[in-house]
Amino acid sequence: MRQTVKAVIFDQDGLMFDTERISGIAWQLAGKEFGFCPEESFLKTIRGTNREQMRSRFEAVYGTEIDFERFRDRKQQYYEAQFAKEGVPVKPGLRELLAFLKEQRIPMAVATASKLDYTERNLRETGLGEYFDYLVTGEMVSRAKPDPALFMKAAELLGKRPEECLVLEDSLNGVEAGLTGGFRTIMVPDRTQPDEELASRVYRVCGSLLEVKELLQEELSVREA
Repeated sequence: MRQTVKAVIFDQDGLMFDTERISGIAWQLAGKEFGFCPEESFLKTIRGTNREQMRSRFEAVYGTEIDFERFRDRKQQYYEAQFAKEGVPVKPGLRELLAFLKEQRIPMAVATASKLDYTERNLRETGLGEYFDYLVTGEMVSRAKPDPALFMKAAELLGKRPEECLVLEDSLNGVEAGLTGGFRTIMVPDRTQPDEELASRVYRVCGSLLEVKELLQEELSVREA
């Protein structure tokens, strides 16, 4: 692992935190108010994208009769209400994986389309901010996933080449960004499973972050043997 993985880049929503589930609830509640039912076939295309990409895809599917900004504001209200009730839901295995990587002295970054204040809040409330050397958020790049700009910026800050970095992602757009950028990419599916074609292109599909930790532990022990 020391020879091939010199840094790890984490997505945030759906990978570190179980927030895509909360977002899905918010989409459904807001959709009910606005008279439509957001389908998973649509939702999976917008995960990891920025606001403008989301608007474009929303209007392509649901038209312009529904005011996207009004809808998004209402969706965010539902999201924040659910978030306040649950707190920040940490995905299984995250704490164990972060502790392992820190023990191995492998630097880490977060690369997310979400905003910096939201990301900092999540890390502060979960006590996980100390693990990350850098946070790269949507405001810092002009292009969102599936463009690899977020990951390229993270690699630059970490001082590593893309092929030296492991990208951990849950969304289709995020995985495509990792692959396009030349990163060793592991998919940890959340709301969407990869098809056979995508699964064949990633380094590995893992069922949880704990499985990622076990994989990296195994690779390290093999190389040390």
